Amino acid sequence: MVACRTPDLAPNIATSEFKAMPVIRTPALRKSLSVTLIALGLALPASGQAVDDLFTVRDVGVDISSGNANLARDQGVREAQRKAFDLLFDRLTVDGTRTALPPVPSDVIERMVQSFEIQEERTSATRYVGKLAIRFNGAALRTYLRANNVAYAEVRSKPTLVLPVDQSGGTPVLWQTGTAWRQAWADLAPQQGGLVPVTVPFGEAADVADIGVEQALAGDATALRRIADRYGAGDVAVIVASGTPETGLTVTVALHPATGPAESFSLTQPPLPSEAGDAVNPTHRAAVEAVTHRFEERWTAATQIAGGALSDLTLTASFADQAGWLSIRRRLAGINTITQTTITSLSRSNAVLDLRHAGDIAQLRIALAQHDLVLEDGADGPVLRAMR
Repeated sequence: MVACRTPDLAPNIATSEFKAMPVIRTPALRKSLSVTLIALGLALPASGQAVDDLFTVRDVGVDISSGNANLARDQGVREAQRKAFDLLFDRLTVDGTRTALPPVPSDVIERMVQSFEIQEERTSATRYVGKLAIRFNGAALRTYLRANNVAYAEVRSKPTLVLPVDQSGGTPVLWQTGTAWRQAWADLAPQQGGLVPVTVPFGEAADVADIGVEQALAGDATALRRIADRYGAGDVAVIVASGTPETGLTVTVALHPATGPAESFSLTQPPLPSEAGDAVNPTHRAAVEAVTHRFEERWTAATQIAGGALSDLTLTASFADQAGWLSIRRRLAGINTITQTTITSLSRSNAVLDLRHAGDIAQLRIALAQHDLVLEDGADGPVLRAMR
């Protein structure tokens, strides 16, 4: 069995920050430049970032019996942390990665946990039943994965806009309200935490005007892009379900990426038992989860980075005004794979930046694109611009 390295895990620190180079020589010049930068909106942001919910796993259920209530609760929290770690590990890696590693000791997992929240709980003298949300320290988790040479992804894609077409009655239905297939997708949207968020249109008048069921099934690129742009989405997935929950479903997916050719796949979902009062039929729910899992695997395979791989890049960020610079700063700060950004020079229309990032240049371009940033080849080197 391969030994599993346990690194000195980092404390709760920000992993992406802007730092000015020490080029100011005198107090007077330092004060003058500081005032100028503030006036231009070019002053550096404060260190630290909001905790990314990518590293939070919610609704982790536990049911533990022990000698007394306190012991049961403590064991329940530890069990929830382990379950959450396994779920998060699977979220960030392709299928089968975890089986290549030995079990992770509980104390190692505990050191990677930043905090936890009791969503609901019930206790008795010897039993603890609860549902918890576990938030992991992103820096500590990255340290662990890199130390053990685990390839992982942490770039969250733009939302995928899902157009659920119900063909259970023979005639394809897209916008009519009340279909069980549409409800299954609408029920999923608020519960996501993975790398590929899903957005389901409201089905309002503007949606109906943007695209009809015939256009969706035909893959009308103009209509698909029109509704995707209005929802701020990247890819669009037209997902057709035929059959019934009682006999099983056949699901056909046509995925239309923001760039590149369309892709397609299909799957079957056998019927699952249901109970009175189910908000969403279990067969529909399982089919939705199977499709979203395929989305996640596809994205993870394209964006995963080898453990320990860091690269450096010098580029020029180009912007028209103060608002443009502030927008670029904010977007860069939201990209987890950029571990450090150093400003080497500033002007009213551009900034020269040294980036340290995980992965290769192609993966950096993908990460930037999810925040509407494009990296172009300029005459004097790479140029970063906001797409909108």
